[in-house]
Amino acid sequence: MIFRIIDDGPHDTAFNMAADLYLLSLCEQAPSIFVRLYSWERPSITLGAAEKPRETLDMAAISEKDVAWIRRPTGGRSVLHDHDITYSCIFSNGIREMGTTLMGTYEVISNCLMKGLALCGINCAAHESALDDQSPRGRARLPCFLSPNRHEIMVKGKKLVGSAQKRTSNAVLQHGSIPLTPAFRMLPDLLNVEQDQRKAQERLLGQKTICISELLPEFDVKEIRRNLLRGFRQTLPFPLESAPWTARELDEIRCRQEPSAIS
Repeated sequence: MIFRIIDDGPHDTAFNMAADLYLLSLCEQAPSIFVRLYSWERPSITLGAAEKPRETLDMAAISEKDVAWIRRPTGGRSVLHDHDITYSCIFSNGIREMGTTLMGTYEVISNCLMKGLALCGINCAAHESALDDQSPRGRARLPCFLSPNRHEIMVKGKKLVGSAQKRTSNAVLQHGSIPLTPAFRMLPDLLNVEQDQRKAQERLLGQKTICISELLPEFDVKEIRRNLLRGFRQTLPFPLESAPWTARELDEIRCRQEPSAIS
């Protein structure tokens, strides 16, 4: 069985999503667990798999502000990745220690992330149940960070980590965003919503979410990444080893990349 950490760097949207799907395909073929940390070459929005770009995004604002976008293979709602750490945890079905249900897996991975954040001096708690959208009936659905699911990570009653999951017949992919700065709260300016909804979402993001810089004003991103990986190593009962991408793997991922398709 493969137990592997990939401490990755910044990539464009197509590479990042293709890389997670590549690892998912490996887990579908043979028993494996992969933990990957990565970032983005420029501000990027990931849409939930069921979201329609033209209905969800303000394409004029996207173009004006030079923001990239792509659909995730996972569900959920839009996330703006701008000065964040993105993680993915991908594993083969049948590894009971990783959880056998959607919520079971959320709990396992949240425990790993909370352990890593605790090593940074950030004390977290897992959200116990889903929150209501808190938006008037008939209004646009709120972004990912305003909709905590059970076991997602909260600090001082505010959401710190946004995650989404995809389960196939043979493997599971969960990935999520840990914002380092408040930049992720600019998402409403890039959504196709009325001005009053935009203002309401901005207000709620300020009230209901938190980021690393608001908890650790003088944080070291390299140290945070190291501690997050320590959290997985110390929590999971597997000998996780670090190994970078090989040249063959990079070629395979690039062959799988697909440009965004507006529909």
